[in-house]
Amino acid sequence: AQLRFGHALMRSAERMEVFTVGTRLTRITRALRARNRDQALALASTMVADWDGGTRLGDALQAFLAVPRFAGFSRGSLCVVLSDGLERGDHAAMAEAMEKLSRLSWAILWLNPLAGGQDYSAQTAALQAVLPFVDRLGDGSTAARVCAEVLGFEKGMAA
Repeated sequence: AQLRFGHALMRSAERMEVFTVGTRLTRITRALRARNRDQALALASTMVADWDGGTRLGDALQAFLAVPRFAGFSRGSLCVVLSDGLERGDHAAMAEAMEKLSRLSWAILWLNPLAGGQDYSAQTAALQAVLPFVDRLGDGSTAARVCAEVLGFEKGMAA
């Protein structure tokens, strides 16, 4: 669902970059540029080797920020993170990377697929560590919620 959302955004956004984060960072922007959604997702799936390896967000975000061209993508941008925030690595590395990303980006919107319930609260050490650098933590449980969160955030920031 998140890749379908990324593909839809690619089709509508003038400038956009898409990365997957598992145990490593993988840029899938070029794959998602294909007009046909099924072809785009099939191509992206061949590029990502770590679908089931867990998430090392801190290491992947630090790798992203270490490449000047990639870090430049975030300069002045709305950075949308679609993640449950369940970090396998050191959450201090994740917080350090998010702090740097927050200085580069216009805003960070973190959408959590587990946040669909009314009783949800960010309780993991990793999410607690990054919340000071996130402009909004929202519901990423469905594609419709992701769209609503992004549109609502942008309207709220423009007001």
